[in-house]
Amino acid sequence: MHSSFINSLSLAALPRHRVQARAMLLEAGCETDRVFLLKKGTARGADGVVYHEGHVLNFKEFLAASHFVTPIKAQTECDIVHIPRTLIRERLCIDNPLTWTIARCFAAEDLALRGVG
Repeated sequence: MHSSFINSLSLAALPRHRVQARAMLLEAGCETDRVFLLKKGTARGADGVVYHEGHVLNFKEFLAASHFVTPIKAQTECDIVHIPRTLIRERLCIDNPLTWTIARCFAAEDLALRGVG
């Protein structure tokens, strides 16, 4: 998922790491305490979703759940930025504190309809 919202965040001070090709980027069961922005490379989820530079990995699972369900594997060498849940929540709630709750509800409903989790 490309997101102008994510691109509007100040990412300079956030942690980053590099993952080699064919390595696991995101394991099922990892806590959703942060979301991952793919700055470079290509990755594929076990659900068949392909992520490219600028995509946010498993954003719906990040919003809807306490743990990621779908593992993601690097297809090429990938650079990842870790964006903490608190930053996402604070930015979403600037204009209306219910935005976070509503976003989580929509994400949870979508995952339930697709049978994820």
